[in-house]
Amino acid sequence: MRQETNTRRRLFAFIAAFAAAAGWAAAQARGPEVLGFKKQFIVEITNPSPLTLENHALVIDVADIRASVAADFNTYYYAFFEEKGGEYALVVSQADDLDKDRNHDEIVLVRTLPPSTTRLVCYYTPGRSFQLMPTQKAFARSAWEAGGAEAGWESNLVAFKFVHGRIEFYGKLQAGLILKKFPAPESKPQDWGMDVLEAGESAGLGGLSLWDGGVRVPLFGASAPQAKLTVLAPGPVRALVKAEYPAVRAAAGEVGLTVFLSTFADSAFSRHDVVISSKSAGPFVFGPGVQKLAGETWSMDKAKGFLAAWGKGADKAGEVGLAAIFPPADFSGMDETAIDRAVKLDGWAGRKLTHWVAGAWDRGVTAPGVPAAKNWVLNVEGLAERLLVPVKVEFKAK
Repeated sequence: MRQETNTRRRLFAFIAAFAAAAGWAAAQARGPEVLGFKKQFIVEITNPSPLTLENHALVIDVADIRASVAADFNTYYYAFFEEKGGEYALVVSQADDLDKDRNHDEIVLVRTLPPSTTRLVCYYTPGRSFQLMPTQKAFARSAWEAGGAEAGWESNLVAFKFVHGRIEFYGKLQAGLILKKFPAPESKPQDWGMDVLEAGESAGLGGLSLWDGGVRVPLFGASAPQAKLTVLAPGPVRALVKAEYPAVRAAAGEVGLTVFLSTFADSAFSRHDVVISSKSAGPFVFGPGVQKLAGETWSMDKAKGFLAAWGKGADKAGEVGLAAIFPPADFSGMDETAIDRAVKLDGWAGRKLTHWVAGAWDRGVTAPGVPAAKNWVLNVEGLAERLLVPVKVEFKAK
């Protein structure tokens, strides 16, 4: 018993040392097996594009691991490593329990992927557990004051909030987490930054709508059905919030939406995974709206999958950039009002459909540089190109 306890202590110290060095310090030549791990398998991550995908977020289904290579995979005692020249570097990850049944459903990691195949080794031990606490670069929380945002989620670069179905964001002067500091005077400049987008009656940065035939049905605002917000993962690698909308009546029948809102360490975007529920298979038309800005310059490229705008933000905030990114194959049109533009996407019941929104602030860490309007469009175009790469993950026995 004493030997096992000492081994587990050494394991925790070993991994904690990695985490303290941003998760990338090299291990000694001795393999992780001597620290308590009993089994292993290979994870091959293939980037088929010619692009380097910097800080690319990967979401791995635990069920896929167990079905393909490791039926006894234990999400309470595992770690990913990259092996080079006989040395091991820890790859920080996060296991998330999405339905709160004490069984993890997904594992999240953030890696820069070269235009080739990245090979990781996953070590694990059935029947044991330990808790890895890497540096926190993502956080999510529920409402912090009555009548305000129902939830917020952030990376170390940008923070988002859900306000009656609308989405707004905070600009940051330096990298770090801010939502734990709230409530605070958000609309006034703080030492960390400020609330840089006042959505008003618009969709803000990604508020959703459904279309009933040719009629747009906003899922934001006082008259819209109010979503139920639940924080599923408060970090440290991924911040994840679930928004469950009540069913909306349409010509094809009742339609319900569940949206998983997330951001990741070292990311300046919010990922939105939408699941449509209905007795009808579809297709259904839904999509995010992007607020029109005063003095804006805007651009849309449906073939490349993005809508971008640059203009005046909230009072005293200066200028901001807004963007929506979507798979071009899902695009079915655009709907424009006096206050926002909405991207229309085709969806089907039971399928997860993903789009992204991104925000930038000319005074903060996400500033695109001068000339800001032109650079913002180029940045969004590049981000869309990287996010839409079909990265492939495979598991193999070792």
